[in-house]
Amino acid sequence: MNKYKLLNESLKAIKERIINLLILRGEPGFGKTFTTLKYCRENEIKHKYINTYTTPLSFYKLLYENRESEVLVFDDLSSISDPTIKAMLKAICEGEETKERVINYYSTSSILEKEGLPESFEFKPKVVLIFNQSPAGFESIINRGVEIEFNFTFKQKLLIFNHFQAEADISQVILDYLKTDCNASTQNLSIRSLVILSKLHQKGYDWELFAKEILKKDRDLCDLIEMNATTWCDTTGHHRATYYRRRKKNGLKDSRKVALVAPPATTLSPLSNVNKDLKGTKPYNKYKK
Repeated sequence: MNKYKLLNESLKAIKERIINLLILRGEPGFGKTFTTLKYCRENEIKHKYINTYTTPLSFYKLLYENRESEVLVFDDLSSISDPTIKAMLKAICEGEETKERVINYYSTSSILEKEGLPESFEFKPKVVLIFNQSPAGFESIINRGVEIEFNFTFKQKLLIFNHFQAEADISQVILDYLKTDCNASTQNLSIRSLVILSKLHQKGYDWELFAKEILKKDRDLCDLIEMNATTWCDTTGHHRATYYRRRKKNGLKDSRKVALVAPPATTLSPLSNVNKDLKGTKPYNKYKK
């Protein structure tokens, strides 16, 4: 579980103010938010979790009210569309360790005065950004912090589920189902979905009925996994080269096997067989009387 070890070490570095920005990106439902908030609680870090983004003014007020916190955790950044909110987020992420980060909000109206807000203020917290896909417009700040990607193979996911089984209360029967009925083409495969199925199982529901709906398979990818080249080509009408190219694109191993050619058997001539049979006997000499 090197990714989670790295996550905990990064959060420790955030707490000790060694790094300003931590970026967690990857598949949903694999404990990015859970692990981050758990670490903050267990280590008594003054933090604020933010996953709703409304108007620029309310966002500015939120930043101002939490300007003295140690850590601000921003989740689901892909839902941000307002350019003013994006600009404020960039401002709190782009500051260097030796420089203060100042947030500004200029308005021609008296709205700031009514809300009791200044036109600018110093922002002190470290920042954790969590998202599934990199949102447009944030490319320039990605390299300013530590980025951890949470994308896993099917085998790695099984190891992760076993690791979190006790903590997330995942039923063993659900894990057994994954090993027999799921593969790399299974969609929505996450700790979150397994927790839901486990609760259904524990309450006596027909959890397998739900599992077939929640854990659907990508049909095209499933065919690439389960069919050999000949069957796949006959079914789809594509060439073998397409089959192997698509397997490679999806991170599947090359299913072609190198044939081991046995060395040709030594063929003995009839004369050699005779000599073999006469081995150990005295040679016949027709001139000897």
